[in-house]
Amino acid sequence: MITGIEIRNHQFSKSLFGFRQEEVREFIEQVAHDYETVYSENAQLRENIQKQLFELEKYRKLEATMNNSLILAQQTAEELKLNARQEATKILEDSKRSIAEMLAAYQELMRHLNVFNLEMKTQLQVELELLDSNLKKNQEVSAFFTKPDIQALLDNLNNLRLEDTE
Repeated sequence: MITGIEIRNHQFSKSLFGFRQEEVREFIEQVAHDYETVYSENAQLRENIQKQLFELEKYRKLEATMNNSLILAQQTAEELKLNARQEATKILEDSKRSIAEMLAAYQELMRHLNVFNLEMKTQLQVELELLDSNLKKNQEVSAFFTKPDIQALLDNLNNLRLEDTE
């Protein structure tokens, strides 16, 4: 391929009527051929640049989409973490409240049970005292009927008969 310097510095031979036409035509043909090659290469390079720019734009859009997706994923993750923390806090508070309510119910039940046991014990003590009193009375009555005077009276009653008064 001919260079710009060669074109500028090219010297045509002189002939009787000026430059030799054959030499000028050959040079012009060479310049035209090289120009067409350069033009064709330039067109291909421009087309290649357009393709590369299109691809670059496509990748920039893809990068922007990926960045937006990443930002959205990070925001979603943060929201999920926040929601999970809030839910965990709510569950913990509900659990604490439930445990406190159960303990209060248990304490109330134990208080009622202690009152019931105390009342039952008191009632049983009264019943035992009554039973002891009855046993004592029974022993006294038994002792009364086992005295020799009562025994003799019972024997006399058994021996008593009605006599005929006719």
